[in-house]
Amino acid sequence: MQIFNTQIELEGFLSKIRKKGIKIGFVPTMGALHEGHLDLVKKSVEENDYTLVSIYVNELQFNNPIDFNNYPITKEDDIEMLKQVSCDAVFMPSSEVMYPKGYKKISLELGNLVDVFEGPLRPGHFDGVVQVVYRLFDYIKPNTAYFGLKDYQQCMVIKALKNQFFHSIHLVFCPTIRMETGLAMSSRNKRLSPLGLIEASYLYKALTTIRDLSIHIEAFDAINYGKLLLQKRQIEVEYLELANADTLAPGKRWFRKNKNIVLLAVNIEGVRLIDNIGF
Repeated sequence: MQIFNTQIELEGFLSKIRKKGIKIGFVPTMGALHEGHLDLVKKSVEENDYTLVSIYVNELQFNNPIDFNNYPITKEDDIEMLKQVSCDAVFMPSSEVMYPKGYKKISLELGNLVDVFEGPLRPGHFDGVVQVVYRLFDYIKPNTAYFGLKDYQQCMVIKALKNQFFHSIHLVFCPTIRMETGLAMSSRNKRLSPLGLIEASYLYKALTTIRDLSIHIEAFDAINYGKLLLQKRQIEVEYLELANADTLAPGKRWFRKNKNIVLLAVNIEGVRLIDNIGF
């Protein structure tokens, strides 16, 4: 497995293989890899001739400096895990490579995506996501890029970026990979104690309960029941709401089939977790 650290060596190599008609799959990550990441890599390996993974903890998307400083760094373990799933290469740039002197930020109109859910609660977060993914797409120019749907709102931001700047890149959004308890795989889970992991399993229980109640009761009542389930576990709920799966416009009534998305954000042991369920 090849490891690239600079833009010049990466672009030089990819240019050569691209001329041979080799199809490139790309999985961007911030490291601290888990089965959710590896599932994306496996899908890329299956569907492409060459798979590249990036590992870069992007400070620009952290609105909380403490959160950035606490983000787990496990590069040696990450590399070993990627070798096990037949990844071809890893791009591990420094901040100087990602954001060289004189680089210009891009502007992207995101509409209401910055006004709901994660937008107001994490000011600047999605702008940071846009900046880093734009640069990665520009450096790598993949045929296909893979993202997990756990970060549903972020997936919609990436889709907007692709539609405006990278028409030729195909995006694949993959289902959330979960632990046996239902807890969504996340690098942040590593910061939870054994008791915290048990409490976090109630997130998916609340989401599936809301989904199951949707055929029996009104959305307002189902959402409130989900909140009550979490509050009984002393889980601090930032939001638990229904939205349109296509627009993320919040709703008080159920949308038609396959257009409902229920999103949540909570804090457990000082660790902020997000999840969602669509139906």
